[in-house]
Amino acid sequence: MIMDWAAGGAFVVGTGLDASRGNLLDGTPCWIELVTTNVDKACEFYAGLFGWEYETHHDPRAGLHVIAAHEGFPVASIRDSADGRSQWRLFLAAADSARTAAEAGKLGAQIIVPRSRVPELGVKLVLTSPAGDEFGLLEPDPSWQFDVGLPGTLVWAELVTIKAQTADHFYAELFGYTAEQFGTEHRTGYEMWYLDEDSVLARVSMIREHMSAEARPHWLLYLGVDEEVGTDELVHRVVALDGRIRVDPYDSSLGRVAVLRDPTGARFAIVDPSQASEYGTAGNDDPYDD
Repeated sequence: MIMDWAAGGAFVVGTGLDASRGNLLDGTPCWIELVTTNVDKACEFYAGLFGWEYETHHDPRAGLHVIAAHEGFPVASIRDSADGRSQWRLFLAAADSARTAAEAGKLGAQIIVPRSRVPELGVKLVLTSPAGDEFGLLEPDPSWQFDVGLPGTLVWAELVTIKAQTADHFYAELFGYTAEQFGTEHRTGYEMWYLDEDSVLARVSMIREHMSAEARPHWLLYLGVDEEVGTDELVHRVVALDGRIRVDPYDSSLGRVAVLRDPTGARFAIVDPSQASEYGTAGNDDPYDD
């Protein structure tokens, strides 16, 4: 995996290659996982949408993990939800996951899924941050691979939260992110996070008047669209596969974007980076309700 998070445009361009553990900085996005109320239905949906293929792993502690691959390269895992909700999770690299988890605890995070090893992936755990969002830590195995920046793979990720300042402080302290603010309000709006001058993630501040009582902080993961298909056509495919449209396609500095739900209720976005607009918004317009 080679990540190139383009400055300003804020999207990944991928090579289809893997990287060694030694090339990963702590805090780099390195895996995504769908926890879902219906694994079979989710697998059918994403296979129909992106052509994903699957390999099943059984672990006595972690349980069933379905590893999704796109054109032979791993792109995500899918497993049963423990709380009746379907959602996508983002995992960040941690060379020493136990140490990083302990540091996160000192900053107010809590472990909600304990450490476990997934074959060919690594040691993983899930925490909640002081801002209320869930995120994972992954200590990759030497055999770890993760394809990004291509159709059907992770292209970008944004933390959508009402506690913007809390999130900014927590992740900066934990991973050493530096930040650049976009928007007019103090430490709100859209903030880009950087590692070694490369943009890796963004934080979007929720707008209270757009929030429902059920709204939760969450990571919005953007999956790539084949430019020969296009975002609008892929949205039609989502509907045909029993998914739902949350936000109709719109132009942004990331590309042509739509925000969707899969048939089990998990929110995600799709983006065609070839259609990036100089004048579009970087943030999403999802009104946040669940």
